[in-house]
Amino acid sequence: MQRTIPVRSAPLSQQIAEILIRRIRSGIYPPDAQLPPEHDLAAEFHVSRATVRSATSALAARGLVVRRQGVGTFASRLSRISNPLNEALDFHEMITGDGHRFGVQVVGCEWGVAEARLADLLQVDPGDPVLRSHKIFTADGNAVIFCINTLPGWLLDEEASRSVLDRPESTEPFFEFLRTRLGQTVEYHVAHLKPEIAADCPFPGLPLQPSAPLLVIEEVGFNSEERPIWHALEYFPGGAMTFELVRQRSR
Repeated sequence: MQRTIPVRSAPLSQQIAEILIRRIRSGIYPPDAQLPPEHDLAAEFHVSRATVRSATSALAARGLVVRRQGVGTFASRLSRISNPLNEALDFHEMITGDGHRFGVQVVGCEWGVAEARLADLLQVDPGDPVLRSHKIFTADGNAVIFCINTLPGWLLDEEASRSVLDRPESTEPFFEFLRTRLGQTVEYHVAHLKPEIAADCPFPGLPLQPSAPLLVIEEVGFNSEERPIWHALEYFPGGAMTFELVRQRSR
């Protein structure tokens, strides 16, 4: 049975960051436009300047704004890039950043064992326990991502395992769950992209025609010790989302 996750309140700085991202991507703050000063944004959102600064720092780290010393904060020319492939974003951030209403359903969460290929990717032994979850992410009520997440068993103690099985919705936002519940930070991802059709997708009960095209992104996330801590198969129905990538010429 699918479980609908209640949307939890995000930190104020994150909420403000999401509002600013929507304004940037909708053209309210076009490329090279100056954002309002911190004190104006703080007054508008009824928060401290430190909270606004935290929000704009998050945008600067993603390359969405540029700070010019003594002048102000400006929308960058890269800010109109849609779902940049070079960024590792939680799906909540990806969907709301494009101005859509976020939703997610947990289809299933259970223990299994790692087959040979998965064991190799996660650097565990074949047959080792893994915790696998199936989720559907929606934008404005429309399914846009079907995701299979797998965690190696060594990552969860008995208490964490019981908590996740009882409340699989607690694993979202996923990166936040890894950081706050499991003490793991994803330092980088290795991703592979390929086209596929729905008939070849192992997601249970996929509500698509067998011939429907999918973009598949297979990812492995690594921690600061370069140890793989999760594996994901992400299926994007054709036309549901657009991704872009900034490419630079080697010199």
